Amino acid sequence: MIFSYLKIILAILILWPRGYLLAYLIDRSKSFGFGFKFFVGWLLGIAGFTLDVFAANVFGHQPLTWWVFLGSSVTQIFGFGFMIFIAEKKLPWPNSKHFIPWLKVQRQNFKSWDLLTKSAFGFLVLTLIIRVGASLWQITYIPTYDFDAWNNWNLRAKVIYTQAAVPLDSNQNFYLGGGIKSYPLNDSIFKVWLAFAAGDFVDRFVNLASLIYYLLLLAIFYFSVPKNVNRLFKIIATYALSSLPLLYFHSHVPYADLLFSIFLFLTVISIFYFLAGLGNSYFYLSGIALAFSIWTKNEGLSIIFPVMVFSSLYLLIIKKLRFKDWFWHWFFAALTIFPWLAFRFLNRLDILSGDSSTFNLVFNSQFISEVLSSIFLRSHFNFLWLAVFMLIIFGGNNLKRSLSLQYLTGLLAVIFFSYNGIIIFTDKAYDLSALARINMQLTPLAVALIMFYFHKFFAKIKLS
Repeated sequence: MIFSYLKIILAILILWPRGYLLAYLIDRSKSFGFGFKFFVGWLLGIAGFTLDVFAANVFGHQPLTWWVFLGSSVTQIFGFGFMIFIAEKKLPWPNSKHFIPWLKVQRQNFKSWDLLTKSAFGFLVLTLIIRVGASLWQITYIPTYDFDAWNNWNLRAKVIYTQAAVPLDSNQNFYLGGGIKSYPLNDSIFKVWLAFAAGDFVDRFVNLASLIYYLLLLAIFYFSVPKNVNRLFKIIATYALSSLPLLYFHSHVPYADLLFSIFLFLTVISIFYFLAGLGNSYFYLSGIALAFSIWTKNEGLSIIFPVMVFSSLYLLIIKKLRFKDWFWHWFFAALTIFPWLAFRFLNRLDILSGDSSTFNLVFNSQFISEVLSSIFLRSHFNFLWLAVFMLIIFGGNNLKRSLSLQYLTGLLAVIFFSYNGIIIFTDKAYDLSALARINMQLTPLAVALIMFYFHKFFAKIKLS
């Protein structure tokens, strides 16, 4: 079993270089720190890899073999490397001579921290070790059971792994892996890759994907916060995010909501940083993150995409964006997601959950008390959203002074009410099982909003 875990680790490591090069390529304004590029690169590496594998299998008619998986990773390394060379006349090769000095700098930086900050960081690391260990135990000893038996994301991965291809016969029950056929395949194909690496499709191996998503979310959240923000405050916010029980629960269950939450976080927070004057690179990253959110869950196309279209048009109209930047933002986003969107439209897949693109406006009055109770009192969020709304109500001065803060607050509110409005005002609310999960997708943005409200970040960086 140890050998299987080592192969899985190697399989995950293989995906990092292509993603890091993509993050490096996006960062034309040199705005990203190394830690941010490192972990965002890993996320982009996974999503780009699964999309390439899907395109090679479906459009290239290549069965899912080792050569297809490895080729999908290696070819992009050369492709992105060539584009970087054209732009900079050099390649970002790792230099071993810089590694030891870099470690010394990190050591000196850590020594300069005050005792309270060191203690908080040690506590964060300790709690993460405990949570990761508990999650590994859950993944290893508790199999997937009675868990959306037909719509289970692992079911789709297992079918694709067993057939070594994405099933394309729309007349069969296991079309695209089974379950709701309109679901994107980002999460499922990544699990197929983990199963290939392990040598068999076993829950304790493929469910490691959820733990990887959990750790990537926390790392990206931590390293996305600008250096101007007090380190202690950043540690506390990261701990708060890691401690949300429903978010932690998703570190060992086979859903894609946790993965989707990372792309949603990057989509919105990147434009927040762009408006805060931290560089055009964040604006371009937002478009790529949006594209991969569409490749991860239906909410990306049906809800987040139209919200981002209207918000970017608004920024263009008020002249906070140049048309050239706006055009390239959407051009590269469209180019990234083209294989999946082309497949969706060619095969007439629906864009809403439940394999239907139609809905009726109704008033589900019986759901109101359940929705309010779930948001504010249950679903393991405790009083997170109460804190958000109180800050919006009583933090008006900060809101008036900063367009970037207005943007973050407004986008969070629009998506929040869109999600919950679907439950109350449409006939898509077959039950409330998804209510907690869709609000969980917004928790990284909610925690970030609270952090920026409380911190004197806006006094240290002049925001437009």
